[in-house]
Amino acid sequence: MSKDLSAPLLRTARLLDLVPYLNSNQGISVQDLAKDFGVSTAQINSDLTTLWMCGLPGYTPLELMDLEFESGYVTIRNALTLSKPRNISFDEGLALMLGLELLQQQIPLERKDLQTKIELLKDRFANQIGVPRAVTVSLAINPAIISPLIEAINASKDVEIRYHSLYSDEISVRKIAPLAIIEEDENSYLRAYCRNAKALRVFRVDRILSLSELDVELNGADTSMDLIDTDDIESEKIPYTIKIKQPTRDLVERFNLDHLFGENPKSQELTVELSSFSREWIQRAVLATGSDVELLSPPELRKEIANRAQLLLDRYA
Repeated sequence: MSKDLSAPLLRTARLLDLVPYLNSNQGISVQDLAKDFGVSTAQINSDLTTLWMCGLPGYTPLELMDLEFESGYVTIRNALTLSKPRNISFDEGLALMLGLELLQQQIPLERKDLQTKIELLKDRFANQIGVPRAVTVSLAINPAIISPLIEAINASKDVEIRYHSLYSDEISVRKIAPLAIIEEDENSYLRAYCRNAKALRVFRVDRILSLSELDVELNGADTSMDLIDTDDIESEKIPYTIKIKQPTRDLVERFNLDHLFGENPKSQELTVELSSFSREWIQRAVLATGSDVELLSPPELRKEIANRAQLLLDRYA
């Protein structure tokens, strides 16, 4: 049976934390102490044995800590040099400051009592640790999206979302029944039943552009877009023209040109007018296809792609 031992650095930190904790909680039981520190009773007994042999130089009974725990309850004496808690490092203080900032953004403005307490904590961190007082946090996920989304999950309500698919570079309108939010690879994903597709789907939460509750109950697939102005969506698109020199399967899929070439693209040059929601996507798509595609317009975007390609070539020089 393997021993329940922690990593050396974690154990050292725990030993330093044990002394001030025991000073403030004289007579605590070994079981409660193990529970408070999140380790087994065997590990706590091992830690207490180690502390029992620690003290000031000289290491006689006069300098060693006086620790009693044989009865199952712990008392400590002669440990004044380690009676204070460890100081919070700058990095730890910065992490705490960021956490307080995130917490403050989620608390309603009417809870002035909580807002005041958070401000007091920020002042203490700034004064005692030297952490910058003005720390800003940029959220990838819009609070206006995540809050009603969580409410819809808890209330089992349907919602309508505008969703930007990064691969196809399309914005679609979906009527969904949100089920759960999953954290994976530092991203938040929404698992939901899509009533348009009549199937379970997974959406990146940060790609949900807008969300609205549905007052009516949906039965079956509903592909209508009556609840959104399609002219607003079309006005956001960026028109561009490409010249296809070699219609490869990758090119056809990337620019969604199945309606022009079908399953077996033929080798022929063709000029196509398209539109996209993202200038960045157009640049990456054209560069990724190499010599198979040439961007003809808009001219300013063509120039940006040329500059970007030259920068890439210069790295090989």
